[in-house]
Amino acid sequence: MAVRYPEFRRHVNRNTVSKLCVAAAMLACCAVPGTASAAGAAPAYREGVNYIPVMPAQPVNVNPGQVEVLEFFWYGSPQCFALEPYLDAWQKSLPANVVLTRVPATLNPQWDVAARAYYVAVQLGIADQANALIYAAMHGQHLSLGTQSDYQRLFTGQLGVSAQQFNATWNSLQVDARLAQAKVLAQRYGVINLPALTVDGKWLTGADYHLSTAQIVPAVNWLVQQDQSALAASAQQ
Repeated sequence: MAVRYPEFRRHVNRNTVSKLCVAAAMLACCAVPGTASAAGAAPAYREGVNYIPVMPAQPVNVNPGQVEVLEFFWYGSPQCFALEPYLDAWQKSLPANVVLTRVPATLNPQWDVAARAYYVAVQLGIADQANALIYAAMHGQHLSLGTQSDYQRLFTGQLGVSAQQFNATWNSLQVDARLAQAKVLAQRYGVINLPALTVDGKWLTGADYHLSTAQIVPAVNWLVQQDQSALAASAQQ
């Protein structure tokens, strides 16, 4: 069980976060031997096994010609934490027309607090920093972040957010709306296991589809490429 802390005094610096991400990646790779395919071999991703169609397809929140990728996650999930270094590396190399959006899942009412904390960070423009910090605090230091006060200490102590700014954002209508939309999205996509990723409102894949952690992002990338090919073919008609 995670240890609850009275005061968040220990700082999680960039080196700590980097080491944790590298460790997660190594563990994920070691957990499933033989995941690398032969050079030049096409990936054997199979519909109904490694991904499924979303029925019905869902509307996306991107411009025409763009491909939307949603990642449904929970900060307390070891699998979501293990996926982070892969997802971060992939995000840095995305084509300009691919938009990755993180969606905190609230499959359990107790997860609402973490989801709200994420959207507070989004609203304040510090989502990337907060994301790394929260994962490191939970999985590196094994701290329990279960209340508004817990996250307030984290944000004010290490992200330079004032208590007044944090509390005002926490209780804002904008965060309420984002959280409500996240719940709707998870229901529409039928998300039951994490991490789960969707591609352009049409495909769902992730931890529950016979993929190791190291294989999830390549599968998503393959689905994105299929969608891009379809967009290109449609544009030529």
